[in-house]
Amino acid sequence: MIKLIAFDMDGTFLNSQNDYDRLRFDKIFKIAKEKGIRLVANSGNQYQQIASFFEAYLEEMVIVSEIGAQIHEKGQLIDCHYFEDEVVADILQVLAQKGLLNRCSVSGLEGLYFEKDAAPDFKSTITKHNFAWKEIDSLLELPEDQVTILTLDVPGEDIPALIDQINHVGRGQVKAVSSGFHFIDIVLPDVNKGTAMAYLGQKWGIKPEEMMAFGDSDNDLEMLEYVHYSYAMEGSPASVLQAATYRAASNDDSGVLQIMEDFIH
Repeated sequence: MIKLIAFDMDGTFLNSQNDYDRLRFDKIFKIAKEKGIRLVANSGNQYQQIASFFEAYLEEMVIVSEIGAQIHEKGQLIDCHYFEDEVVADILQVLAQKGLLNRCSVSGLEGLYFEKDAAPDFKSTITKHNFAWKEIDSLLELPEDQVTILTLDVPGEDIPALIDQINHVGRGQVKAVSSGFHFIDIVLPDVNKGTAMAYLGQKWGIKPEEMMAFGDSDNDLEMLEYVHYSYAMEGSPASVLQAATYRAASNDDSGVLQIMEDFIH
């Protein structure tokens, strides 16, 4: 019996218009609630941004943000992980040497930071996915905060090579992963969407074989590998297709809602 359903947001739950079929979801949500099935939005995005999509359901949903770094239940932070300051400084120095700070953002508990002279297209994208943000003169002089994730948007770069370089510099204290759409997320090596699922499973007494999850990019791999009913969205890269047991229609065809309907009715 399914007791928990988790889904990534961009490229998975949300369509190309950055929205979802709200009437259809509302019907599914009410049935899931009646049957005691917990719904979890598990994304790399900021909590405030994710929560904006589910304002009517926040008392019943859990939101995992920043690839497992923060978990909110009923709007309250119940679990949090963050980097040591020295690790963040080392990574930012490397990105500065490569000229990538203008396409980098740093997320903390207080908000997201990026440079005032960041690339305009990067600013547009990052502010779309983060509601609490601040422009600063330099990422090398961050405000006092606890950093949970760094994000790069690097079109035209050799993504696998850059990931390898960041991981080498991080010396096991960071993990860089592709999150799709030429984005790279730099996260804690032992914190991910899968560890968030394990945390919630232990908290609620739900086993992996009682969980379902949907994803479309490499930062979903641990979540898909952890749960029994794992779905890769149509068009996902080979790594995701290999990690998932099943397939779902694309986000533009409401693939997540299709599968949820089949299971809860």
